[in-house]
Amino acid sequence: MNSSANPGSRRLSKPGRRSRFPLRPSVPSGVGLFAVCLFVAIFGCTIGKEPKHPNWKNATGAEQYERLMWQAIRDKDWKEVEYRLAPSFTGVNASGQVLDRAGWVAYWKTAPITDFSLGEVLVQPNGPDMTVTYVLHLAGASAAGLRVVSVWQQVKGGWTLIATSNTPIAAN
Repeated sequence: MNSSANPGSRRLSKPGRRSRFPLRPSVPSGVGLFAVCLFVAIFGCTIGKEPKHPNWKNATGAEQYERLMWQAIRDKDWKEVEYRLAPSFTGVNASGQVLDRAGWVAYWKTAPITDFSLGEVLVQPNGPDMTVTYVLHLAGASAAGLRVVSVWQQVKGGWTLIATSNTPIAAN
C-alpha cells in the first residue's frame, strides 16, 4: 500500500500487505461517553418506578420501610412490628425512656394512633445501614410532632430496624 498514492490513508499492517479492515471515521470517545451518560441521566430514574402500593417485599428504600413500620403500628399488626425490629433493638420514646424490643412494642400498643404522616424525610446511607431522619405527626396521640432518627440495617432476609429515637418538637 503506497502512502503517497492516497495521502489520507494510514498504514495498518506491514509494508506490502493489505488490511482486511479499511479505516472508518469514528465518533470521538468523549462524545460517545457523553451520550451514554446523558441517556442514563434522563431515563435512568424513570425506567424503574416505585410501586404504587409498597409492601415489605417490594419496598425500595428506607423511607418506605419507615412508612410500613408506622402502618403496622397504626394497624396494630404487632407480629409484623416485632419481626421488623432487630433482636437487639433499642428505642428512645418522646419521654426519654430507653426501651428494648419488647418494651417498644408494649409502649406502642398503648398509643391510640389513628393515622400518621412523615415530612422532611432525609435518608443517608452508612455502609450497609441506612439512617432516616424525619418529622412524624401522629393523629390520635398527644404529641404535636416528633423528630425521629432511625437506623435500618440490611440483613439476609431484608431490612431490620436496629435503633430509633423520638424527640418532641417544641412549639414556637
